[in-house]
Order: sequence, then C-alpha cells, then structure tokens
Amino acid sequence: MKKLLQFIGIALLTLCMAFTGVDKKTVVIDVAHGGQDNGSTIEGFQEKAIALNVANKIKALNRNSAVEIILTREADEFISLRDRAKHINKLQPDMVISLHVNQHTNTNKQGIEIYLSDENKERAKSADLASKLLYGFEDKKVAIKKAGFYLLKQVDYPIALVELGFLSNENDRQLLTSEKGQDELATRILNAISEQ
Repeated sequence: MKKLLQFIGIALLTLCMAFTGVDKKTVVIDVAHGGQDNGSTIEGFQEKAIALNVANKIKALNRNSAVEIILTREADEFISLRDRAKHINKLQPDMVISLHVNQHTNTNKQGIEIYLSDENKERAKSADLASKLLYGFEDKKVAIKKAGFYLLKQVDYPIALVELGFLSNENDRQLLTSEKGQDELATRILNAISEQ
C-alpha cells in the first residue's frame, strides 16, 4: 500500500510538472555584416568579426534555460537585410538585438548608441528593450536615438539596434577588440535580456 501511494504521488507530481511548463523566451541576436561585407574596418579590426564574437559570447554565457538565444549567423557569411528580416519574423521572437560597431571621421566621438524606429510594429516594447539595454550598460556613455534602418522597420517584433562603440575612437576600440571588453559587453547585454 505504501509503495502504491508513493507511485501515485510521483505520478501526480510528474503530471503537474508537465502542465506547468516554463515560459521560454526567444531572443534573436542579429549579427551585423558578414562575408564580403566587413562593415567598419580600422587597423585590421572588422565590425563583422567583433559583432560575431560578442554574439557568440552572449550565447555562451547564457545559463538561463528559460531564454533561448538564436544568432542570425554563426559564421563569416553574408546574409542580406531582406533575408535577415524574413528569417527573424519567421522565428517570432520575444525580442531582437542587432549588433553593430560604429565609425566616425571625428576620432573623439565615442560611446554606445541604441537605435529604434517609430515605424516598428512593436514600438513600445522596443523602447522598453532599449531602456533595459541603456541601464544595463551602466557607467558607459550611452544614447538612445531614432533611425529608419531597414531591420528596425521590417522586423515585426521588439527590436533595438546597438552600436557597441566607435572603432575609430582609441578607448572604444580597446573595449571592442579585447577579450575582456567583449566579455563585458556580452555580459551587460545578456543581463538586460534576462530582465525583459
């Protein structure tokens, strides 16, 4: 009788757990450029490689089983903006972060820039994502701006485009190209994702 009660208890517990599934959050990290498209390039450092390194670190650092991170590219390959948008919309993610690296003729220009579009279907949620990212970067110089970038308009889900820093600025370049700097950027983005 005792064994029968134990069996029924375990069966009920298993049944309950099967119906209380954890809400899984899908996060797409769009990895800028790729293949023949290097993006910003200074002193041999390429935007396409930096974006991929940071994206891979975000995915590797994620220990939260309730958060699934999908990269738009996992190798040095070119994917058109149109194909990226189509692929992302097919995935129906909870949020999208497009990773980029900035460059400017004024080498004093520095900091992280987060872009949103008023033409995005999920404007309010995109703004919320941008705010979480802004506060996630804490002590860094960060600004939220508006832009009509293709992905920001064509992706039907909450999306923010993040320029991780200026490759043309010596201080930012050090952060963007060092293992430590990339780890820091990845950790801050991952923390912001986890809070969403």
